[in-house]
Amino acid sequence: MQKRLKDKKIEILEGRNVAEPGGMPRMEWTPIHTGKLWAYVRQLSAREYYAAMAVQNEEQMLFVVNWRDDIKPDMLIKYKNRYYNIKRIDTFEGYKSDLQLYADAGYDEEPPVN
Repeated sequence: MQKRLKDKKIEILEGRNVAEPGGMPRMEWTPIHTGKLWAYVRQLSAREYYAAMAVQNEEQMLFVVNWRDDIKPDMLIKYKNRYYNIKRIDTFEGYKSDLQLYADAGYDEEPPVN
């Protein structure tokens, strides 16, 4: 397995209720960690993109981060002021070293929380 340089900063965002007690419920995207995470980031190759499309999974970006057990497919990745939906998480056959996060093309603006 080739070592990938994690030289980009990203945030992993989760939809959370941030309303004050007694107030109206208000959902917004909030980071699941303090600061930013170091990640290896690249756009998928044409071969990888078409392989994902063959199983009807629109993946266009790959983010590799250090192992975490709190990342789920319904979260967002914020990278360079763009938001990406996590489509799939690859755990490297269960080894707790890195996580590969496959994401879609993303949004220029923060999407609403479902």
